Amino acid sequence: MNGAQNLMNTKTLILFISVFLCFYKTGFTQSLQRSVQTALENNEGLKSQRVLLDNSYQNYLIQNSTTLPNLSLSSTGTRSSNFDTNQDSDSYSISLNSSYMLFDFGSLNSKKRSALLLNNASNLSFKKYENDVILNVVKVHLELFKAIKIVELYENSLEIRKQQFLAVKNRFDLGEATRSDLLGAKASISGAEAQLKVGQANVKKFRERYKTLVGKASTNPLLPKIKTKDPVVLADSIKIGLENDLTLKILKLEEQALKEELNSTEKSRLPNLSLSGALSYGDSQSLGNNSSSGRISLTSNLTLYSGGQKKAQVKIASNKLAAKTIDIALRKKLLKQDVTTKWLDLDSLSSSAIAKQEETDALNELYESVFEEWKLGGKTSLDTDQAYENFLNSEVELVSITTDILIAKFDLLAEIGTLKAGLQLR
Repeated sequence: MNGAQNLMNTKTLILFISVFLCFYKTGFTQSLQRSVQTALENNEGLKSQRVLLDNSYQNYLIQNSTTLPNLSLSSTGTRSSNFDTNQDSDSYSISLNSSYMLFDFGSLNSKKRSALLLNNASNLSFKKYENDVILNVVKVHLELFKAIKIVELYENSLEIRKQQFLAVKNRFDLGEATRSDLLGAKASISGAEAQLKVGQANVKKFRERYKTLVGKASTNPLLPKIKTKDPVVLADSIKIGLENDLTLKILKLEEQALKEELNSTEKSRLPNLSLSGALSYGDSQSLGNNSSSGRISLTSNLTLYSGGQKKAQVKIASNKLAAKTIDIALRKKLLKQDVTTKWLDLDSLSSSAIAKQEETDALNELYESVFEEWKLGGKTSLDTDQAYENFLNSEVELVSITTDILIAKFDLLAEIGTLKAGLQLR
């Protein structure tokens, strides 16, 4: 009766796995979203990147200030002593100074635009880091789910092996089984216990990894329940990836920034015109007089010779721009390759899952048949144990494949830039 009950439990688990495979195509649960949201709030790496992100904006503000008028205030105070007359004299002065670049052929504005573009690139880099964290959380969430389900299979296996041992022992006591049958049944229990310990250690490993990424310990993770629309054609996946890829967008922004930098470097060799002025007031109490003055000046500067320094600067900026253009072309090729690989991996896993489900069903029927023949004396306990071991391995592989399908799916969504949309995250 207990053996039949365990067989029913096994059949129920297989049915659950089938529903799991169905969920992959139709919908997903809140638990995965909660894992991701918690990680976005607690991940230490994200906190660090968020702090560093402000530096990029501050650099932009620094460059922006160079195009605005400069205003400064200076003051001096002195005391001098005449040792011959034994007299001291005090004086002080205060000065308000201002300067402004009137015309430089747009060199400073090019640097300002370059800083703005690099700031935008930094914002996208942060989003890319955030997406990487999300994908890693999704993977560890699903890997933990898989590890827990495999442990449940191993726990069920151990119970079945124990019941098989009792059944063999009863037959041994009746003289219907050999000592080899009894020892084999006992050894199968030890093997099942070893499998369970390995599985439990795997669960602990993924729980620790989950805690590191998410910032909190995990309860039993659930499957996602979020409806997603998958690209069904490889060409569509590649097209979407080229449109959404953050790395490609970052490279293009950096390319535009380098163009502005090159433009600024080239124009820095041309004349510039600046305006400066000062208002000052001074007073000497010992002499009893004071003075005030104003000054305004127009200055132009042109570098006639710099020993090749300016030319070298232009060459360096030009080389950086050429290298960035190559990086963009290379990124497009790599992106197409990565999307193609992940799309094919997902398609292959989806196809193999159906075959694995059919294999598991067949091995379940085989095990039931061998078990019935064993009860009638037509099969040995070793035959029964081997049939169950094949069935168990197939179950484990089915759980692994169906979980790997979800991981591959989210991996593809991340590659084409729709992971957040797939998880319904803002």
